[in-house]
Parts: sequence; structure tokens; C-alpha cells
Amino acid sequence: MEAAYEYSPYIWVILSALVFPIALVFHAWRNRSVPGAVLFLVLLGIVIPWIIGNGLELLATGDESRIFWYKFQAVLFLLMVTAVLCFVLEYSGLGKWLNRPGFAALAVPVLAYFLLVATNNYHNLIWKEIRVDDFIHAVHGPGNWAVIGYGGVLSLLQIIVLVRLFVRSPRHRWIAGWLILAPFITRAGYFLNITDWNPFAPVNPTVIALNVVVVPYAFAVFRFRMFDVVAVARDTVFEKMHDGMMVLDARNRIVDLNDAVQRLFGIVRSRVVGGRVEEVLEGCTDLVGILDGSAGTRGELCFENEGVCWIQVSVSPVIDNYRNIQLGRLIWFHDITEEKLARTQVLNQQMTLAVLKERELLARELHDGVGQLLAAADLHVRSAIELLARRDFTAAGSCLGRLADVTREAKKSIRTYLIGVKTASHGGSDFVSSLRRHLENFSRDYGIAAVLTVAPEMEGVRFDAGVEAQLHPIIQEALTNARRHGGSCSARVVIASLDGYVQVTIEDDGRGFNPEEAAENQGFGLRSMRGRAESIGAFLEVDSAPGNGTRVIVRVPLERRHNESAAGG
Repeated sequence: MEAAYEYSPYIWVILSALVFPIALVFHAWRNRSVPGAVLFLVLLGIVIPWIIGNGLELLATGDESRIFWYKFQAVLFLLMVTAVLCFVLEYSGLGKWLNRPGFAALAVPVLAYFLLVATNNYHNLIWKEIRVDDFIHAVHGPGNWAVIGYGGVLSLLQIIVLVRLFVRSPRHRWIAGWLILAPFITRAGYFLNITDWNPFAPVNPTVIALNVVVVPYAFAVFRFRMFDVVAVARDTVFEKMHDGMMVLDARNRIVDLNDAVQRLFGIVRSRVVGGRVEEVLEGCTDLVGILDGSAGTRGELCFENEGVCWIQVSVSPVIDNYRNIQLGRLIWFHDITEEKLARTQVLNQQMTLAVLKERELLARELHDGVGQLLAAADLHVRSAIELLARRDFTAAGSCLGRLADVTREAKKSIRTYLIGVKTASHGGSDFVSSLRRHLENFSRDYGIAAVLTVAPEMEGVRFDAGVEAQLHPIIQEALTNARRHGGSCSARVVIASLDGYVQVTIEDDGRGFNPEEAAENQGFGLRSMRGRAESIGAFLEVDSAPGNGTRVIVRVPLERRHNESAAGG
């Protein structure tokens, strides 16, 4: 075989077609861990020799050399079409078909074609005639037409696989679109070559087509990052994350959504992509308010989906930082149903405990207050019965008078308790204001001058509702004791801050008592007051002496007050 070659200016067209495939080799090698990248390298390993073969055919001066390179290109072209299909299958996630039987099925036609090309002089099944003048002209035999048809089938399969990728994967839509365009361009160049109609002579029109194919592959690889691991990782996170994610364009049309959103709302991606989110999720009226900004950018949705479902929604803009424009919005759906149920369960438990505590405290108060009065009433009734039986009407009348006093005292005790409860639960007021109203009612009802003194820093103070609910009854019980047992003419309540505590002092000018004796029998409501103080982490101290009045001091940690106030709102 002659091996003489001479320079032709058309070689620069061939060399230009080599630049991009060589650049792709380096890019694909850096990303060879990405599915499809290795087969893409194999494809480039076929394309580059095929282009070189075109160049050598163009430069060759001998007929035998030109025919050799012509046959070389023919075999590599079928191998190239086969490699393209393998790459597309692997990249599209259909690599399971590239098992040993699959590879064997694709390799047999290539090997058979190679053998037929090598032995064509003996049977002429591939080319009936190859003649050389300024160009190579081939008369195709039945075998070559069969191979051409087979190559067309492979290209058609390639397009089908890419269309499937285009439809099923929004992330790869642009990549698939550009790759779909590539076989039409190369097939157009190949058609011009096999029909011997070459407007680009002496350059093979397929080489020209490869130069044009650079454009779609450049967009697929570099603009849409076909082998970018980060982009693939982001897509994987997007699809596999537990929370729902939905991408909207600037016109509120759904661009993409992950599997979590499909499960959450019972929708199918292929049916809703391109639709307006207000129409797709028309049942979620609260979401519309979040999207139009009237309800802020965060909110909660509640709807029926195999039971009550609570979703936290957050909307964020999608910004193109390079062009500084908003392309759309990203909606995040976080299922908080379990959190809601757990929170409700905890609140129910807390309410149950609070009710039980209140019942316990109420029982103590009834026992120490109203219970004692009823016991005294029972004693007076029995005494009156005995006196009447002895016809001692004067003593019986005195006993019934004392009974009337006891019942009036019981009535006052119950009324005082109810006033305290109503004051403690009065909405919209701070602790000091509600306490001031209670003291005014106390002074008016019992004729005892009750004064409230508040340090300037404590004006307008707000306690947690639970703390207030216990402080009010403590103050109420201390005032009741001052009225009922101390014979007080005046009382004073002082609220101040002292050494990290809020200190509430209730003092009176009554008869006083011995605290040690009171501790032994836990009378005068002291047990109730101590129980309430302990329930809010406060400290209670009683200072009294016979003839010197009584002082009850309650200290609530400031830290607890702030924490509970913050938790309460």
C-alpha cells in the first residue's frame, strides 16, 4: 500500500474538528465517576481516530491509501454509532441493558461488518465497486445497505432513550434536548456522504457535521453541566429529601417538584409541570395567601390527606446572582403533623396535671377554710338541738346566732375565693393592675384598708399565666387570714425586685400568731400557700408574733419569670 501524503489546506477543517473532542476527553476524565462518563470517553476514543482517518484520506495521494482510510472510517462509524447508544443508555439510567448479553448483541454486528469490509474483495457484499478520481465513489452492496439501516435503527433508539430522559427528568431536560439534536446533524452529514452528494468536497460532509455537533454538545456539557457531580448531588438531595420542594417560575407555573410533594398532595409530576400552582393546589386556599404575600412568606397549612395533615410552608426567591434577576420561587413544605400531635399531647398532659394540682389546692383550701367553718356550723347545730331538747331557749338562740355568723363567714370565704379566681384569670391586664382591682374589692367588701405598693421597675410587670394563677390565691389567702384570724384593720401588699427575685410581701396589723404552732397543725391556709409556691418554684416565708401582725413573703426567681413569660408569648 502506498503511503505518500501531501499537504492540503482542507486539513485545517479536519484539525478544527479534533479540538473539541480532545477538550472533552480531559473534561470527561475529571468527571469519570459520573454515570456515563467512562462510556463517553470510549466514544471520544472512537471519534478522534475516525476524524484522523478522514484527514489521512484527504492527505493521501495513492488510491490504495485513500481506499484503506475510507474503509477504516466506515468500520469506525458503525462502532461510533454503537458507542453513542451505549453512552446514552448509561447516562439515562438504563445501564442495566448493558450487561454481557447486551454488549454481545451490539458487538456482533460491528465485528461482522469489520470482517465483511476486510474481505469485500472476495464477495462485494459491502461495496460492489470503489473508484477513485478526485474523490472516492462507492457503489453500495446489499450488506452495506443493511448496515446503514442498522445504524439508523441504533440512532432511532438513541433518540427514543433521550426523549424518555427529557420527559422523566426535568434536571436533564436541556441536556437531553441538545443531545437529541446531535444525531439529526450527524445523520444529515452521513446521508450526504453515502449519496455521493457532497457540497463540501473534498472534505467529508460528516466531518462538517461533527463541527456543527460541537454546538449542542458544548451546551450539554458546559452550559448545563452534563457531568457535574455537584449538580447531580443537588438533584439527588432534591429528589430524596423528606421535605417537599416545589420550584415555580416568575409566572407561578410549576417547573419542578420532588417526590415528597407528589406524595403529600397526591399529584403526578408529569401532569402538573407547566400548570399554575393556584390551579394545581386549588384546595389549599391558605397557600395562595402565602404566595401572593398577603399572609407573609411563611405559614401553616392544614388539610385532609389520609387524616389531618399539618404542613409548614416557606417561600424563598430563586435569584440568578450573575444577572441579579429573580427567576422564580422555591416553596418548601415541611410536615409538622407529628410535632403538632406531640405538642397537643404534651399540652393535654400539662392541662391534666394543672387541673389535678388545682383540685388538690382547692381541696386544701376547702378543708382549711370552708371545711372548718362547716365543721363549726355542724357543732352549733348539734348544740342547738340539745339545748332545744332541754328547753333552754335562750342558750339555743345564742347558739343559732353563732351558727348564722358561721354561715355568713362561709359565704364570705367562698365569695372571696371566687373574686380571686376571677381576678387572676382576667384577660388583657398585667399582674399589678389585676391585683390592684382585687385589693379595691377586698377593701370595699370587708372595710379593711388594703394598700398596694409597687416598686417603679415592677410597674406593668407581666408574669407567666401559670405563675399569676398561683400568686393571686397566695395573696388572697394571706389577706383572708388577716381578716378572719388576725382581726386586722389594714393590710399592705408590696411588690419589688430583690437579689434576682420578684418579692411579694403581704403584711397586716392584726393579732399575729406563733408560726411554730401554726407549722405543727398547718392551719390558717399555710399548707395551701406553701403548696402553690412550690408549684411555681417560689419560696414562701411567714414572719409573725402574737400582737405584732403577720408578714407573708413570696420570692419568685426573676429568671423563671422571664423564661416563662417568653414561652408564654
